[in-house]
Amino acid sequence: MRAITTLLFSFSLLLSVSGSVFAQPSEVTAVVDKNPVMVDESFNLTITANDDVDRSAFDPSVLMQDFVVGRTSVSSQTQMINFNTTRTTIWSTVLIPRKPGRFTIPAFTVDGQQTQPIALMVVPVSAANSGQSRDIYITTELDVDQAYLQQQLRYTVKLYLAKDLQRGSLANPTLVNADIRQIGKDKEYNEIVEGRRYRIIERNFAIIPQQSGTFTIEGPLFEGEVVDNSRQSFGFFNRSTPVNRVGPNQQINILPIPTNYAQHWLPSDFVQLNEEWQGDTSQYHVGEPITRTLTLTAIGVVEEQLPAINSQYPANVKTYPDQAESTTVEKDNTLVAQRKESVAIIPGEAGTLVIPEVRIPWFNILTKKTEYTVLPEKTLQILPALNQATPPLPTLPVQNTGLAPSTQTSKSTDLVIAPNQATDKIWLWISAVLGMLWLLTLALWYWHSRKYKTVSPKTASSTMRTASSISEQHKQLTNALANSDSRVIQTLLPVVLADLCGKPGLSLSQALHVLQDESLTQEVNRMLAAQYSSTPKEWNAKQLATLLQVHLSKTNSKQNQALQLKPLYPSKT
Repeated sequence: MRAITTLLFSFSLLLSVSGSVFAQPSEVTAVVDKNPVMVDESFNLTITANDDVDRSAFDPSVLMQDFVVGRTSVSSQTQMINFNTTRTTIWSTVLIPRKPGRFTIPAFTVDGQQTQPIALMVVPVSAANSGQSRDIYITTELDVDQAYLQQQLRYTVKLYLAKDLQRGSLANPTLVNADIRQIGKDKEYNEIVEGRRYRIIERNFAIIPQQSGTFTIEGPLFEGEVVDNSRQSFGFFNRSTPVNRVGPNQQINILPIPTNYAQHWLPSDFVQLNEEWQGDTSQYHVGEPITRTLTLTAIGVVEEQLPAINSQYPANVKTYPDQAESTTVEKDNTLVAQRKESVAIIPGEAGTLVIPEVRIPWFNILTKKTEYTVLPEKTLQILPALNQATPPLPTLPVQNTGLAPSTQTSKSTDLVIAPNQATDKIWLWISAVLGMLWLLTLALWYWHSRKYKTVSPKTASSTMRTASSISEQHKQLTNALANSDSRVIQTLLPVVLADLCGKPGLSLSQALHVLQDESLTQEVNRMLAAQYSSTPKEWNAKQLATLLQVHLSKTNSKQNQALQLKPLYPSKT
């Protein structure tokens, strides 16, 4: 009998549980824990359904128009009293009003049942508890109430704490279509406000709007826990109370780009362009790379707003720009953006090299006018290549300081030149004898050269020494090409190419122009581009070695023909 009773009890319990799983709630209620409430103070909205309901049945997003909607927690409870099982589902949502006034929390429908709307009064901070100081509150401050598109706004948040803080987090302010970032570190200090001591945490933000119009910057939300001294503590554990506060909103009017402005939009209160030249600007030579670094600095913008530096160069130089570097730093609660561009300049001709000026437009937000940061025109004196021979000094024409003999005769003239007539005759005879000796020497030299037809040993030895020097340079260049050593190749290649042209002292570009070998010119440009381009590139010297060997073979063949001397005593036939 006892077993039957237990079986019936279990069966009835199963039926009650099964019926409750599929049952719908008969009642859904909504209540708030505070009414009225201060404008930046949080309160809880609680929705209760008297059954086990799906957790996603309540959606508080409709409240976001008038309130800051915080986290929503869901809990379920089950009770069994005298075989009667009751279940409840509870949603608790944190809400913070953003402005004073009368509001209505609308009715919510949960699993077919509807709550009653709630009338809520939100009072300003000055009217609430006028005789008491507040424990926690937030202030916000904006440096301007009107700005241009993409102009930096300085936004300051201060959190006032009159109680000990156990934990907390402060969110960023909110503005649609804007770049918001914290600048600097948090500042912490104490201050007396209305006779009460507060611990103040100050945080600064930079806001760069990306859309023109009138907008509302929504204040940041603070969520944390403070020590509640009004509750009894146990041992070493203190009671804490959750707190939520939101900063007041700020209105901002964002002006569009002026209609008459047609340049790259760069709103700032200070923009500067600087340049640096590597080495001594008076010691640049043909064929040697010159590194120029341009730096653009702007205050109150981020690096993405900076334009490219459009620098121009003459046609007689080759340029190899490096990859630009940009960064944004913080200084004195202000963003500072910088862009650096480096370029390797290789002059191809000696003489005066004029680098044109560089102009970058920007919009001055203080004067509301277009201004330019300018690098003036730069003049460099390019010296010949270091391996170029010094040109011979020009020969000045010999000036005739004597007077032409006069065809007129006079007594006075005869009296003046008469004493020198004997001397003139002596020099005339000496000149004639010397002239005859010179003619005799010339005749003997001609007869000797016709007889033996030999090459001067001095000339032959000089030729051998020159060929030996060139051969050593060719050997060094061949080893550098085998190792793909671009630095050594760049040093020896102009010398060897100038020797191949038969004109020692030519620069690299001049020698390539004389050789008229398009394939060789392209391969040399690839070598220079691999060394000075913006991104590192691998370069194989095999193709350059092959092209250069063609010219070396031709030159060696000509030198061998020149060094094949005829016999000193040719046999008679």
